[in-house]
Amino acid sequence: MSRYFARAAVVLCAAGCAGWSVAGEQFTGSWYIDLRTAAEKKSGVKCGRAYFELRQTGDDIAGSHGMATASCGRMNEGGPVRGVVVGRTAVLVVTSGRNDAIAMGTATLSNGKLKWRQIEEIRAGSPEGDSPLILGSGILARSKP
Repeated sequence: MSRYFARAAVVLCAAGCAGWSVAGEQFTGSWYIDLRTAAEKKSGVKCGRAYFELRQTGDDIAGSHGMATASCGRMNEGGPVRGVVVGRTAVLVVTSGRNDAIAMGTATLSNGKLKWRQIEEIRAGSPEGDSPLILGSGILARSKP
């Protein structure tokens, strides 16, 4: 897992982030995005959400994530998340609980929202061709307690 964090450091430096310090908002919390279309929402389709449950301690992040397609047809009921924080940006390594695929991406905090963008797939899942159901990109809102 440490080689993924080495890649993460390179990604952060390439993105122009400076200083290894915690500043401003914390990543700790429950973050979600509703992936359903307007028509699916109107008709009451269940599922169709992705989430991150994150816990920040200093510059380290640990947590879990999950995703379900609309109507609950395919589900990733959770997998581990590990990461490192630099300012308002974090590099996260996300493992699919569905098929063990591993992806790396960046999460940025801005105005109470978490902007997630997957950068690369580090390891494909098994069986080949099965979607890991790891969110590619999106702006997630903090869940209300």
